[in-house]
Amino acid sequence: MDREEIEETRSYILTLCSAIGGLEEVVEQDHSVVQVYCAGDEALACLRDLKKAIRIDSRNNERTVLKALVEYNVIETDIVPLLLSFRKDRNEVALRFILACVELLVPMTWPVEKRIDDDEQEDDPNLMSCYRKYKLDLLTEGVFESILTLIMNSVRIPQRDRSIIDQTTIRLGLYLFRNLAAIPDLNISQSSNPEQIRMSHMQETLMMRYYEADVIEFLLTIASNSTKLDGTTEWNVLVLESLYNLIKFVDPKQVFSFGITNGLERGDMLDISSKLSDLLTLENTKKRQKTGFVPTRHNRFGGTYVLEWDDKKRVSHSQVAGFADPTLLIEGQKQSGRTGKKRKLEDKALVRKVYQNAKSIMYLKLTAQSFIKSCFNAFYIRMMKDMLREDAKILANDYTRYHYTMKWFLEYHGYEQNSTMRRKEYNLDLPGQEIDHDAKDFDFSLVASALDLKTVLFCLKQMRITMDNKQWFELQMAMDCLRQMLQTIGVMAKSETEEYRIIAEHIQSNLYYEQQHLDLLIETVRCYKNQSNGYLKSVVLLTHVLLRLLDKYQQGKKVLFTRKKARSKAKKANSGQQEEEPLIADVEESENEEEARDNNAAYKDQRYMSSDVVHTYCALLEGYEDLEPKYMACIASMFHRIMLPVLDLFNKILCDAYRMPNTKEFTMLTEFIQYSTYQFFKAAKVYPLLFVEALIPKFKSNRDLWEQPDERTIQAQQDERDYLDDVNYIPTTTTTTKESENPAREEENHNIIDDAMADYLFGAFDRREEELPTEDMDASLNSEVETSIEEVDKLLLEMGVETH
Repeated sequence: MDREEIEETRSYILTLCSAIGGLEEVVEQDHSVVQVYCAGDEALACLRDLKKAIRIDSRNNERTVLKALVEYNVIETDIVPLLLSFRKDRNEVALRFILACVELLVPMTWPVEKRIDDDEQEDDPNLMSCYRKYKLDLLTEGVFESILTLIMNSVRIPQRDRSIIDQTTIRLGLYLFRNLAAIPDLNISQSSNPEQIRMSHMQETLMMRYYEADVIEFLLTIASNSTKLDGTTEWNVLVLESLYNLIKFVDPKQVFSFGITNGLERGDMLDISSKLSDLLTLENTKKRQKTGFVPTRHNRFGGTYVLEWDDKKRVSHSQVAGFADPTLLIEGQKQSGRTGKKRKLEDKALVRKVYQNAKSIMYLKLTAQSFIKSCFNAFYIRMMKDMLREDAKILANDYTRYHYTMKWFLEYHGYEQNSTMRRKEYNLDLPGQEIDHDAKDFDFSLVASALDLKTVLFCLKQMRITMDNKQWFELQMAMDCLRQMLQTIGVMAKSETEEYRIIAEHIQSNLYYEQQHLDLLIETVRCYKNQSNGYLKSVVLLTHVLLRLLDKYQQGKKVLFTRKKARSKAKKANSGQQEEEPLIADVEESENEEEARDNNAAYKDQRYMSSDVVHTYCALLEGYEDLEPKYMACIASMFHRIMLPVLDLFNKILCDAYRMPNTKEFTMLTEFIQYSTYQFFKAAKVYPLLFVEALIPKFKSNRDLWEQPDERTIQAQQDERDYLDDVNYIPTTTTTTKESENPAREEENHNIIDDAMADYLFGAFDRREEELPTEDMDASLNSEVETSIEEVDKLLLEMGVETH
């Protein structure tokens, strides 16, 4: 569009906005004069014309109409006063005006279509500025109440009696609530102007307005009735997106930690004190890490040092250059967390401080509790059914929102469930005790229906699809959801209710015996190259949770095998054989089960023994200075399993151990490093080429040599096995056809020792004779003879026979 067309369009928009209405002076009963907004004669027609102009303007990149509406401030001066003027009216004229305003607001606030993790396409700053101005004006008290009145007028009509206008009205209201929640806050500093500061806190204000205007209750009502109503897929998708935008970037633990009983003022003080405490702890940690090479009085004047390597020189002007680590001088100036195509991708799932007001956090906590108690099972069961049949209303980004919201609510449910168990264990309900609004019971019945094997397999399927398409952010969300589901299943396996244990048992058995699931999770670890730190942490946490879950399941269960029966020509057998055969079979089967269980665990650990897995874990461990303790515990656990050398990184961690926080997880990591290095150098004495294998990462190392026991241990184990073979020896008897035909003869010769038993007895006597010297053997025989003679004399005396 040229300049003349732009000016004509702006003039046309200004004419329409002026004809919508204006302020008029009205004399009240007390003879006071007030200004009241009154709609013009052609207000409805002007609103329709504005909607058509916005629809035509959406085809152009300039967005002339939207910019003109922001410049003329039409929402603040016309739309909002028009909605407030019909707030208390319930007639057809009022509802028609409110519907016309909603029809205009929906295209004005329609979100920009793009992928959730799209890095190349950025939001238009001018367009986002318009959206933020619209959102800020619509946060006026009374606007959402008027819109919800219009929607509820159509919702009250039975579904079979609703017209197309009623369906459209409900859908437009949900679209508007979704659009406003999708507009992001302005990221600015505290030194900006008041309007920009208000734009940086719009999301928490929107949360408070939604809750106070019963918009949240309306969304939860739709979610709780998902399985009862047909044809509500589009409504469920809008509810899902609205919830996703409201809880995005919010830590569930922060929401759970807020105490409703403490009051809002006390909540604000507790939040401020905890924030100051965290900042002081972080400042002390950073200060301790930076004082690794403290200058002394001998080097306070500094100096210039030259580093030479590979015929290259690097000049360093630093006080610590004379005695510091060369890697600190070479890479110390690099910025951490750099992103780019050849570096790590940007992390899109960082936790931010979205809600700072105590009232907004309280409303969010009440929303989470209501959703879990009344909506979780019905909503996610319906959503998964629609996704499995690939409904046309389901978009590609809805799968990511599904995984994120399910993970968020499951994590919050875990905190509430743990709190319920502790409260029931330690607290007593006394008469006259004050009601604690935070003391609400949460059990697995609230999530067990939606958390079944079908849901887990659906999540694994989405992981495979996103990994094949290299959609790393979507894969990260699916992995986080699966990890949270596995954690919930692990707690369900310990529940006192048998029904929950059966559900957990069914899911764990499928994960344990299906090799393709373990292959998929191993592949997510190996395919790491330049993904974000969030993806790296998700992979490490998921692997740790899965392996621990399978280990616990393996310890409590026996691996079942089908044992083939031995072929026998004769089906007839004596009763003694029939009684002894099950005993021998049980002994052999138990030994096979134990051996197979150990071999299965070893095979599972060996799948992770590769250079790609070590590279992935070392990539996360390189940032150990800023790493949370739980990730250190996961890395130490994996290194205990695979025992592969990463000596250079281990040496760096040990050198900086005194500057790191003294946590339990970091202590466990340092203990493992000391143990692994000791085992490495111990094995290197026996096998010196192990140093070469450590310097070549791609070389396949012999792990068995690292765990090779001493010669004395090997000899002791062999002696124990020989002894057990002799003690547990059970001779086998063979029955021929002729012997089975003469049972009388068999009864007469039942005291006769067979050849196998005779060989065993004489063989044991010969071995004893070889072990004992001749003198010792004679002495033992004489003592046994004297003992037997004395016992015979005592027996004869008791019988009344004299002995000489």
